[in-house]
Amino acid sequence: MLIIKFFIAIVITEALTEIITKSEIFRPLRASIFKLGKQSKIFEWIHNLLDCGYCFSVWVGCAIAFLFLEDFGLVHKYVDWFIMGIFIHRLSNVFHNIVDRIHDTD
Repeated sequence: MLIIKFFIAIVITEALTEIITKSEIFRPLRASIFKLGKQSKIFEWIHNLLDCGYCFSVWVGCAIAFLFLEDFGLVHKYVDWFIMGIFIHRLSNVFHNIVDRIHDTD
């Protein structure tokens, strides 16, 4: 069951990252944040984060790990969630690359 949860977490991380950083539906939100980025350091940081799908997927992976996966008993539950978030982030990038290559051959 744990492997299924990991696979779902990887797919969700990749999908949310793509939708938020690249889709038309989030374009107005991104544009608003980009404008606010000129006025505030926090919005500048969010703007930079939204400009980089790779960077954004780190935070999405950590959020998904926190919400979706249980404590693994490795170090401490919060450290474990961060470690699993990084793991999910990295595998979601591999998954993204595989999907891109499949689409390139069409």
